[in-house]
Amino acid sequence: MPNWYDTRRLCYERSMRQRILIVEDDPDLREWMAQLLAGQGFDTEVASNGQAALDKALANPPRVIVLDMVMPVMDGWTFRAHQRYCPILATIPVVILSGVPIVHLHNVGAAAALQKPVHDDQLIAAVRALC
Repeated sequence: MPNWYDTRRLCYERSMRQRILIVEDDPDLREWMAQLLAGQGFDTEVASNGQAALDKALANPPRVIVLDMVMPVMDGWTFRAHQRYCPILATIPVVILSGVPIVHLHNVGAAAALQKPVHDDQLIAAVRALC
């Protein structure tokens, strides 16, 4: 059983981890990204659409958002429009991960854009570069 010092150290270390919000409607891909980034030392939170992501980001702003563009309820373009005009969320960098051709994503204003399917190292590098 851990003593008080070990518990305090564990809580401190966990609070120092960067939190990543993953917004993806495909449950398998969403879970894969969450496990991949958690395995790299990030705390992860997931949302299946842009509206859920806005709610979660406003409640607890993440360090980076990984965002799909084509989703039900609220798509990535609408999410980005809301994010850019919200003072709490506007400065959070976004990594776009989408099947939409990257040439169509220039006006989104993301820090990085990755094409699906993505390799593990590409996603990790993009997120790490922003943390």
